[in-house]
Amino acid sequence: MKCILAAVDGSEGSMRAVEFAANLAAKFQTELILVAAVERETLPDFALMDVQRDQVRSGAGAPEGMGRFAEGLARDALNKARKQAAACGAGSVRSEILFGDAADEVLRFQKQSGADLIVVGSRGRGRLAGFLLGSVSQKIANAAPCSVAIAR
Repeated sequence: MKCILAAVDGSEGSMRAVEFAANLAAKFQTELILVAAVERETLPDFALMDVQRDQVRSGAGAPEGMGRFAEGLARDALNKARKQAAACGAGSVRSEILFGDAADEVLRFQKQSGADLIVVGSRGRGRLAGFLLGSVSQKIANAAPCSVAIAR
């Protein structure tokens, strides 16, 4: 095993995935890549005020600056994940923010990086709500060309 890819959204489920992936990376002395996906056009309801949520749902698009807000949440989630990975003993850790559909982007990045394993949480309903919902982890597990571990 040369490279492990862990998907992060800041939820408890994704942090369990980070812990699992980091422990494997430490054991096998392999690179760990942490990724968080940001969909610029679709934002979770918690991130929008009522008026903004209605504006997005009516098709008017996301309010100015909300993409940067979502990207900031992704950075925060990745920073937290990097700290946890280091605490688990993972040596070589890097992180990336991906832009687009979470499952599609994780799968694309796996091909690009050549990761041998993708680790995801079983359910993500954290700060980047919707990133690792059951259907996303299921899509990754069904479509990935490599092994996939779903941390519970």
